[in-house]
Amino acid sequence: MTIGAVVVGTGFGLFTHTRALREAGFDVKAIVGRDRARVAERAAPLGIPLATDNLAEALADPSIQLVTVATPPHAHYPFVMEAIAARRHVVSEKPFARDAAEARAMRDAAAAAGVLHMLGAEFRFDSAQALLRRVVQSGAIGAARHFLRIYHQPGTLSPDEPMAAWWEDAAQGGGFLGAFGSHMFDQVDYMFGPITRVSGQLQTLAPGRPWRSADDCYSVQFEAGDGVMGTIVAAQESRSGFAMCTKVTGTAGGAWIQSGANYGDPEEVWIHDATGMRQVPMPADLANPPPTPFPIGDLIQTEMDRWHTMGFDVPPYTRLFAEMKARIEGREPAIPERAASFDDAVRGQAVLDAVRESARTRQWQTVGQAARGLS
Repeated sequence: MTIGAVVVGTGFGLFTHTRALREAGFDVKAIVGRDRARVAERAAPLGIPLATDNLAEALADPSIQLVTVATPPHAHYPFVMEAIAARRHVVSEKPFARDAAEARAMRDAAAAAGVLHMLGAEFRFDSAQALLRRVVQSGAIGAARHFLRIYHQPGTLSPDEPMAAWWEDAAQGGGFLGAFGSHMFDQVDYMFGPITRVSGQLQTLAPGRPWRSADDCYSVQFEAGDGVMGTIVAAQESRSGFAMCTKVTGTAGGAWIQSGANYGDPEEVWIHDATGMRQVPMPADLANPPPTPFPIGDLIQTEMDRWHTMGFDVPPYTRLFAEMKARIEGREPAIPERAASFDDAVRGQAVLDAVRESARTRQWQTVGQAARGLS
């Protein structure tokens, strides 16, 4: 069964969604952007039949059953709501919304319409992250007590390097907390249960960009699930070399992702328990193919484009879209891991809001009842 899809967004949507949708077996029939002529120029090399600035035009095709939204976060709401009103299934990028209230409105509309809905938290399907979760949830290290995640990029952003406006504008839902931290909060939620309390600090480290109002560095302490505590720190512009670490400590041992010296190096999952230290073999059903860089060099125009065309997102995103296709067709997905829904997105957005409020007030914040799915 061939299922049509439309991609909204000509950046990450073009570079990643289009490729992953096709790998998952969807027919990408249209792409939507702000400037019709520019959309057509970018769509042509990928052979996308319809390039438009009007989602309704694409949705006139009844074979299109899925809409994927990869616009800046402040622009998710109108496209998601238009897709839902047209009774189309929808996948929305993260960060999901500008705030938790907007997130709840999208979740509630999707539920009322009875459409399938997913959040673009594709790293649930990253091989190492998925295996680490399996290890922790198997009880191999006892009850989880502590989570640590550190991620520091060395920094390559010169003052005159263009970035997508939303990354630098807090009013548009931007910042590294939303762009990257949302993945980490989803990993914590999926592994341990909802985050309930947070204490956060936000900074801006990139030199020579005084117009930037959004963070590019964050440090968050949290409490989650059944007594799990943890720390997540990340910096987009640390200027001090690459560092990445993901560890879980339990009552009977520890498990971690052994990362390489550079982003994209092969990763391994290790465990240390009463029997000693050992690598955990990667199950065949979690092994993703190596990344394939985006093949059309003329469309890669900025440093941000380069980040988004390295191909690391495509295999996990393919698994996410494969789950959506299976669910549309009424089949069981191929692996037990599940994509995040708009329910997960609401909880994640509430955590982002709480971290930002904590940074403003310099106090611990309780993530509200709505974030824990109680509203």
